[in-house]
Amino acid sequence: MFVSESRLSQVTALVLRSREYGEGHRLFTLFSREEGKILAVAKGVKKPRAKLAGALQHFALLEVQLAGGRKFDVITQARVLDAFYGLRENYDAFTYANYFSELFDAALEEHQRHPALFDLLGDILHRLVEGCDTELLARYVEINLVAMLGYLPQLTRCAHCQIPLTREGEDGHPVWPTWVGFSSSQGGALCPDCLKTVPGARRIAAGTLQVLYLLLTRGTDALAGMQLSAPLRREIAGTLQDYLEYRLERRLQSSRFLREQNLADDGRSAQELTTDPA
Repeated sequence: MFVSESRLSQVTALVLRSREYGEGHRLFTLFSREEGKILAVAKGVKKPRAKLAGALQHFALLEVQLAGGRKFDVITQARVLDAFYGLRENYDAFTYANYFSELFDAALEEHQRHPALFDLLGDILHRLVEGCDTELLARYVEINLVAMLGYLPQLTRCAHCQIPLTREGEDGHPVWPTWVGFSSSQGGALCPDCLKTVPGARRIAAGTLQVLYLLLTRGTDALAGMQLSAPLRREIAGTLQDYLEYRLERRLQSSRFLREQNLADDGRSAQELTTDPA
């Protein structure tokens, strides 16, 4: 089929996911810098020796040429800019890359430009390849994602009564209560008083909010060398997951898989610590 030159476009995109589409074709979800999330078909890509098959790999950063179609754009050319091969050599990195793909796919609307989020995802894939702390990277991505999309939860004031959650200490530094509340429906953190009155609110350690605030304002480098306990890590992950699923109005399957996997890892680590040496 002849496609006029005026209907062609070229984008730089990351491959979020793909699925079968008709006989011999695949439908790809791309996240592009220029046009946001795009659904595009690669025709005949499942056939032996298909030219596009080698380039269209999950998580790859591509330069893609698209032709406008009746329902979906059609991928006519693709050139690999970065294949992120290291993700396939590390199970944890690969698992978290899958989670980020699901998260961004769920959070993004089609054809809405988000160049800052595009840069965030590209940066995080590089960090996964480099072997950074996957759990902290996930929390960093989640809190920055909701901030960039405009629904950051309240972290320093009570989302219900609006009073500050900290007071100034004698040394001038903020003093936090030991426990605070959190409610996804209210929009974030709650003071100890509102925790008692807001239906469905959960009690969390104030350290959960402090870590999230540091990740948002100073990045993962702010936590370098900081030892976070396994219970605190689980609480931070659970708080953010509940909030994300409330805002996105959908369950994130890969997130739940990661939580179960981390719980299993914590259990094995605890068992190793309490096992007498032979």
